[in-house]
Amino acid sequence: MTINSDWKTALNIADSQNLLQSILKYLDNEKAKGVLNNNGIPRMIRGYFYEMACVIQECFRVLKPGALLFMVNDNVRYAGASISVDMILSDFAEQLGFVIENILVLPSDKGNSSQQMGNHGRDPLRKCVYVWKKP
Repeated sequence: MTINSDWKTALNIADSQNLLQSILKYLDNEKAKGVLNNNGIPRMIRGYFYEMACVIQECFRVLKPGALLFMVNDNVRYAGASISVDMILSDFAEQLGFVIENILVLPSDKGNSSQQMGNHGRDPLRKCVYVWKKP
């Protein structure tokens, strides 16, 4: 299967996003040590962010100038590592041309999963609404 060559920009942005690459390296190392409760976690996280980079690029392509894009998302935690989904995706959006109008943090008492709490303690995670504008 071949990836759409139009998504090269999005994939390069994901490849160069420092926080994402640090998280992926950490998860790959945890997998190699055999300590993940699911060995598919690194592939799932990698796939999610690379796919979202392409989705954000496509949204930028199809939206009219001045249009707003709203997205709601939760941050997550795997193998003790909190993943700032809001910051990573907003960085993608900015690099793809969006102006970050706002990242609204919703009131929430959402913690990480019970599996994470048992091993790493409770860590409240942000749920956010992103507001991005195509200039």
